[in-house]
Amino acid sequence: MQNMSAIRVMLVDDSPFSRTMLAQVLQERGCEIVGEAESIESLVKTYTECKPDIVTMDLVMPGADGFECSKALLVQDPGAKIIIVSSMMDDDTEAEARRVGVVGYVQKPADIDNLMQVINNALSPDELFQTLVTLGSDIFKESLAQNITRMTKEPVEFTDKDLSKQVKSRGITVVIGIIGRYPGTMILDFSLETANTMTERLLRRPARNQEEATTMAAEFANVVSGMATSMLNKKEKALKLRVAPPSVFFGAPTEIASPNIKMRGFTASSKFGDIDLSIGFKKGSVLWM
Repeated sequence: MQNMSAIRVMLVDDSPFSRTMLAQVLQERGCEIVGEAESIESLVKTYTECKPDIVTMDLVMPGADGFECSKALLVQDPGAKIIIVSSMMDDDTEAEARRVGVVGYVQKPADIDNLMQVINNALSPDELFQTLVTLGSDIFKESLAQNITRMTKEPVEFTDKDLSKQVKSRGITVVIGIIGRYPGTMILDFSLETANTMTERLLRRPARNQEEATTMAAEFANVVSGMATSMLNKKEKALKLRVAPPSVFFGAPTEIASPNIKMRGFTASSKFGDIDLSIGFKKGSVLWM
């Protein structure tokens, strides 16, 4: 009979021998092997059926490599905890692993003590991350409200926005990447009319063209995200958050989505019109070995 508290592990590797070796050492440490996959074709189905606590992922596999498999799994379940276990380990692969959002990276041949340390860290409650999740959306809302109020001298009203469905852009979408202890994304979405009104208020003249309005939207989003991350860093210095340059999408139908991050959405209503705010964070690397 399996220990009810055993860590449930799914192994992804195209080599049956590698899976057998890894399964043996993990079982010796009390883990339960609940599923195995050798390619992207069986990955998601097996994961859905066995519901593991941890997935170990090889990098070099035919068809789709471990990064592509990890991305597919994180689209299916953004909360999936994936640990790369591979003979390949260099600066480029580590950087890609962090970008994809796996929780750890252990080089083959895997030292079982190191691997168990990574697994236990991945499954341990992360109080700092929970603090960020709890505070993050309210602080980004506060930053957006403060910056709108500075221009209008009037309060801002917020309503929750349902992000479980496909959300169409109002016209101008600005995406800001957040870098630091935990990666995140902020999205502000405006109509062109709202952006034009804000541009006119800031420049004291109408926008000369659409490019000027979209440039204003990008800079406004940059200010909102910069202020919010500064406020979060003051509350929790260990976060060390900073923002990346904005990306602006305009003129083509755009769907607001961030598949690897669980986002919260809000609509800010003001004299300028409605501005949609989406914000979310995910755990970065837990431990690299």
